[in-house]
Amino acid sequence: MALAAALPAHALELELPGVSELSHEETESATYYSLPVSPWLGTGAEMMTVEGALARSVWQVVDYSGNSAQLMAALRMQLESQGYSPVFACDATLCGGFDFRFAMDVTPEPAMHVDLGDYSYLVAEMAGESGSEFVGLLTSRGGTRGYIHMVRISPADMTPVSVGVSTRSPDGDEIMDLRESLTVQGTATLTDLSFATGSSTLAEGEYPSLMDLAAFLIDNPDTRVVLVGHTDAEGSLEGNIALSRSRAEAVRTFLVQSLGVDSAQLRAEGVGYLAPRANNASDAGRQQNRRVEVVVTSTR
Repeated sequence: MALAAALPAHALELELPGVSELSHEETESATYYSLPVSPWLGTGAEMMTVEGALARSVWQVVDYSGNSAQLMAALRMQLESQGYSPVFACDATLCGGFDFRFAMDVTPEPAMHVDLGDYSYLVAEMAGESGSEFVGLLTSRGGTRGYIHMVRISPADMTPVSVGVSTRSPDGDEIMDLRESLTVQGTATLTDLSFATGSSTLAEGEYPSLMDLAAFLIDNPDTRVVLVGHTDAEGSLEGNIALSRSRAEAVRTFLVQSLGVDSAQLRAEGVGYLAPRANNASDAGRQQNRRVEVVVTSTR
């Protein structure tokens, strides 16, 4: 995902990793904004207040498996290559954890999520003829998503952000949509499903992956798939296998009853916590592991 934010005198271009979605955007033509420029010092952090036009945007990186430091490193390298100089940088531990996080003005949930144990922060500056431009970056992760919070404060008014789509994942591989993944690889993960720990009920909301899967199966009536449920590692194996099967069955029911898929095309199974995608020792890892995958079994 290529992000370009233009100024009359300067254009900032950042390549965001993988499939990135804009979840929040706002601008102000003239304001004051305070940026922390020191770790938490017991009673507060040193703040730098700057004046100018402000543009704030939040991006969510879909199906992100790295950590906040990796996400920040790629962005910092691009900023420095375009002439920005770091003013201050830290990670969750060195910043000061909970206290430092709440010293910042951050867009709230659900647009931006901050894991208090896994975030990275950077302030960078570029000097110009009419004054300095500042960029404040905060990266974090939660579940299967990475989060990027970017604030730009400039002496000049900023134009809206424009976006171009990349076809490569964070590791450089070509990104496949669900239909292509099922056709080429015979499997796909339904990355946007949401299950609470211990629950087989889908949270309310729209699930584009299920609409894509339904369209694929309706277009290919001879295709048969298995929905494989997975859980985190809390509880017994026997209980988690039953729970994961119930989750897969909940998805099957939704596809048949709400989206019109032929029930003969779908089977539901569960493997509990035997095939994790992430470390079950963290909340974010457990959320990644609560998922349903699609496996093509035949195309007759």
